Amino acid sequence: MLDAIKFEERGKPTVVVATSSFVRLANSIKKSMNLEDLPLVVVAHPLGTELVAARQARDAADDIIKAIAG
Repeated sequence: MLDAIKFEERGKPTVVVATSSFVRLANSIKKSMNLEDLPLVVVAHPLGTELVAARQARDAADDIIKAIAG
């Protein structure tokens, strides 16, 4: 989240990717930093093995691209 906030402050397109267990925290931070429009892509928690995490990354890639494109 902090890296995303720094990128947003510099005007760089940013998307936060969080696991389902951290959605409330991510949204709370977004609100407290006045960044409600910061896109959030959610993946299942836990990430699990490297293989599972890689699959989740591939599955989330389209959502991340759409979020950056706005």
